[in-house]
Formats: sequence, C-alpha cells, structure tokens
Amino acid sequence: MAKSGNALISVYDKTGIEEFASGLHKLGWKIYASGGTYLKITKAGVPAIDVAELVGGGAILGHKVVTLSREIAAGLLANINDEQEMKEMQKLGHPIIHLICQDPYPLEEEIAKPDASPASVLAQTDIGGPNMLREAAKGGRIVLSVPEQRQQVLDWLRAGRPNEDEFVRELANRAVYEVARYTMIEAKYWNGTNMSGQIALKVANTKYGENPQQAEAALYRDQRLNIDPLSLDQFKHVKGWELSYINETDIHRLLQTSTHIAVGFERNFGEVPPLAVGVKHGNACGAGVAETHAEAVKKMLEGDNRAIFGGVVMINGEIDAKVAKVLMTHMMEGGMNRLLDGVIGSAVTGEALDLLSRNKLRVVINPALANLNEKSLDSSRLIRQVRGGVLEQPNYTFVIDLSAEYMQQYGELTEQQKHDLILAWAVGSTSNSNTITLAKNGMVIGNGVGQQDRVGAGQLAISRTTIELPTFENKGDKLVMKILLDKKKLEGAVAYSDSFFPFPDGPMILAKAGIKAILSSSGSVADNEVIKTLNKAGVSLLMVPDKIGRGFFGH
Repeated sequence: MAKSGNALISVYDKTGIEEFASGLHKLGWKIYASGGTYLKITKAGVPAIDVAELVGGGAILGHKVVTLSREIAAGLLANINDEQEMKEMQKLGHPIIHLICQDPYPLEEEIAKPDASPASVLAQTDIGGPNMLREAAKGGRIVLSVPEQRQQVLDWLRAGRPNEDEFVRELANRAVYEVARYTMIEAKYWNGTNMSGQIALKVANTKYGENPQQAEAALYRDQRLNIDPLSLDQFKHVKGWELSYINETDIHRLLQTSTHIAVGFERNFGEVPPLAVGVKHGNACGAGVAETHAEAVKKMLEGDNRAIFGGVVMINGEIDAKVAKVLMTHMMEGGMNRLLDGVIGSAVTGEALDLLSRNKLRVVINPALANLNEKSLDSSRLIRQVRGGVLEQPNYTFVIDLSAEYMQQYGELTEQQKHDLILAWAVGSTSNSNTITLAKNGMVIGNGVGQQDRVGAGQLAISRTTIELPTFENKGDKLVMKILLDKKKLEGAVAYSDSFFPFPDGPMILAKAGIKAILSSSGSVADNEVIKTLNKAGVSLLMVPDKIGRGFFGH
C-alpha cells in the first residue's frame, strides 16, 4: 500500500475530526468527505473533495443515499495487487480509496432514549456507513471504525507504518466487530425477547479457566452507554496474582450478595450499613453488618471462621489498616496470618497493603462499592449457555419488603430479628438453592446451600455453626458421627428459606436448634401445618408468596 493515498472521511462523531483530517493532509493524503464532515473539515481550512463528485451526483432521498455507490465499493474492494483490476479501475476512472474513517449514526443512543419510537430508530439506522466498513475490511484498507483510533492511526502513519500487515488486520478485525455489533443492536431492538444474542470484546485475560486445563479464558464486555460502574472491568487489580476465572466469578457473586444486602437494608431500614461478605466457591460463607467495616469484617469471620480459609472478601468501603489487620489476624492463633485469595473494597490505603503482605493475595478496588444503593442491583438479562442454545431470564431484582401487603406475619419480631432476617434473605437468595441461611446479631452464622431437600439444607446450615469438627464414636458395630452444636450461637437466631417448607419437619429442626424467627415463602399444601407447628414452638414466621418472592438462585 502506498505511503499516502486517498482517504474517505464520513463520520457522525466529529469531535476532533479537523485535527485528524489536517494530519492526513500534512502527510500527503487526498481527502474525500461527505456532507457535514466535508463542511466541518473544509471550514477548518483542510482541503477536501465532496464525495458527491466521486459518485456522480449529490446526496439523494433526503441524504439516505450518499456513499452507497459502485464507485466507492470499487475503490474499497479493488485488489491493489491485482494488475488486471488496477487496469480496470484506471479505465473506469475510479480512484482507489486507501483509508476510510467512518462511524455510523448513533443507533444505540437513539434506542436508549425514553421517547424512542420505531420511526426515530429507523431514522438513525445507518446503512451506507456499516457497508463501507465491511468493504474496506474485505479490501484490506486502513479502516477506522471508532473515534479513539484516529490519533492512533496518525501516530502510526507518522512513525512509518511499523508492522503494517498486523496493524491493518487489527483495524479490519475491529471494523468487522463494530458492524456486527451495530447489526446486533438493530436486530435486538426489532425482535425484543424473541431473539437472544451477545457480542463483546475481550477486556482482560484470566489466569486460566475454572480449571488449569481450560487455559483460554478471558473477560469480555460490550457495554458502551451508561457504563455500569460495578461492571467487572471497572474493578482495578492493585496487588497480587493476576485474576483468575474463579476470581472473576467470585466478584460477580459477591456483587449479587452485597447489593442485595445494601438494597434490602436501604428499603427496609432507610440506610446502607457497613457490610462485609466472604465467598467461597461462589456462595457466601460469611456476612456481617455493623457500625464500622472492621466490625463487619469481624462478624463475617466469626460466622464461619473455617470456610473463609482461601476465600474472597468484599466490603462496601475502604480497606484501611484496621480492616486489613482484622482480616489477617482476627481469631488466628500463634501469630499466623489468615490465608485469603482476595480482598475487594472501594479503595485501599498504603498501610493496609503492607499488612496484606501475602504475595498471592489479590487486592482489587472499585470506588463504586462505597455507594451501593437501590440502583446498584444488576438489571441486565441473564444469559446461560446450554447445550444447543441459550436460556435467558430477567435478573435477580426482587427485594423483600417487610412492610409490603404481600407479607404474612405470624408472631412478633424484634427490630434486631428484622435486620437479621433481611441479612439472611440477601445471602440466601443469592446462594445456590436449595438454601437455608441462619443469622444472628448482624452476622450470618450458617449457610446451608445447594441441597436437594429443605431438611438437608436446614441440617447443613445448623452444622455450619459447630464449634469443632465432627467426631466419630464406635457404638457396638456402628460408627456414629457426633456433632457438637454451639447452642449459645444458635439460640435466638433467625432463618431464611429460599422457598416454602413442604412439611413441618424442616422448620421443626430449626426450632429445636434455637431459631426464633423464620422467613420463607408460602405456597405449600402444608403451609397451615407449618404455621401451627411454629406457633406452638414459639417461633415467629414471615411468609412471602412463592410466586412473588421465591429466592431460587444459581440453577
């Protein structure tokens, strides 16, 4: 390709386009431009030719047809290395277009407007622009498809075009992606939920996949407008080993739980408290709310000090020296530091980084964590790949409201029990079902996740409160497992069940363990029996209709 040549500029985003055109002109390029782009750059004193002269006439049909022409298609698609094609172009009198700078009408922005209509969306649907990008990519031209490439390309040209084949190919790859993305946006608008599709660019590699043998794993993102401040690519890796695939999924799950805690407390009690959540293999193994983040971390650790080993912790505030010290040393014996895989907060101090001294320990920050509120819930649709296709559903945006008309209450609740029930709900409804979650005095003390039956979920949640590991005793010819429960820890606690109890046996297990209040859904044929059983046991019961607030998660 010649060191300079013919450039066609036709852009919607004209920010800095005069500087780009001027840069090309100074490098010896002949510039063609269309419509408003032509006016913009010529007004700035940059020589240019109206593309209408190239296509044999001005824009027609209200500017809907300008660059859709065989002259431009030929200028972009002709094979520069093919002697016969070059002779044909010369005979036709069509110039070769060596470079194109194009970004299409703002279709995505139009669709995002509250008053967008089919007519307004059609008006902002570009045809000629995406078509030229595809032609230029196929023709091996220098093709700029997003504004941020303009300075990059100028710098590359001025540097003498280093690694030309690779550079031009990367530009073409991006152009093809931008065309596909544009078409996807258009198709999803017209088809709505009748179609599913996702297109995204890689923003970060991960160390490997879920397992080391799944090596080629990465994080991708597509969002352009109103970028979600809690999007995973907005988290900054400050220290420690590179983030793994599991780290990214843990951050995702921590966000689900943390935002549900925040919104649950804001909606029911008017404020978001300092909170800490610890996650292990995708489920919260501890969570705490308190007056300070250091106290919240203590509660999170005390809820299950064993499971957090090797886990990841998220707080909705700064990781300072107090928080770091608690994370590393609270409930640790012999001067040992706690082994964690990651710590995530809104910021981190230098002193805290010194205390978080383990080389592997990842420290990740995102300022948006300091402002969790009602808008923090993820409302994007969930897409799950299954064999032969995808499943798609709305996100987990239901938030329990204790004062709502749909709530049924049997028995009295203290303010502390209300707070604990919201904490248990937020954790249980963002843990793999079936789940029963126990909480007391602002901390989760047991999370029984992923069980096939509700009795098993209750038993598992209770077993997480053991004060020591299970022991085995020989009883004749039988080996009996003995579990010592922390009765003091369980007495007066509350429980959340992510769906209804089909029989009274599940809630009775909880009542016998010392649980004094339960939040579950209603809808079982055994509801009345469950209500009577718990009333007799002195356990207060809150019920939300299963069709309104069932808390299944992670199927």
